[in-house]
Amino acid sequence: MGENKRKLYKNPDKAKIFGVCAGIAEYFGFEVWVVRIITLALAVLNWFNGTIVFAYLVLFFVLDPKPESISNKGCFGKERHRARPDKTPFENKPYKPTVKDVWRSGSSPKEMLDTIEYKFSTVESKLQRLESFITSKQFELEREFNKMN
Repeated sequence: MGENKRKLYKNPDKAKIFGVCAGIAEYFGFEVWVVRIITLALAVLNWFNGTIVFAYLVLFFVLDPKPESISNKGCFGKERHRARPDKTPFENKPYKPTVKDVWRSGSSPKEMLDTIEYKFSTVESKLQRLESFITSKQFELEREFNKMN
């Protein structure tokens, strides 16, 4: 039961600085860019009195690199030498599209706005029908009959 636990690692293969954000994103199943933006926003806005920067540095020193990672990037993506694993990390893994792939495959903004406009008009027409029924005499009559039962 406890053998299949996930472990938090820093991910040097996707590192921009130390790979901590990439590791956190992988652990929680988020996109890496979201974790990076949140971390940067918290650090720049100096929330928690610098605790974010301190926690990031602590995680850099405490977390082990991901075992099946190919590279061992250090500070700012500089490659450090490390024994490579026997298997490549991408064997038999399903393709996970990146944010750029998803953005490219999506609809154009005009198509999206047309879709949203159609959905809102459908909801609005349903609400209008509901409102006209609730304010009708038939609704009041049915409500009175239901009170009698």
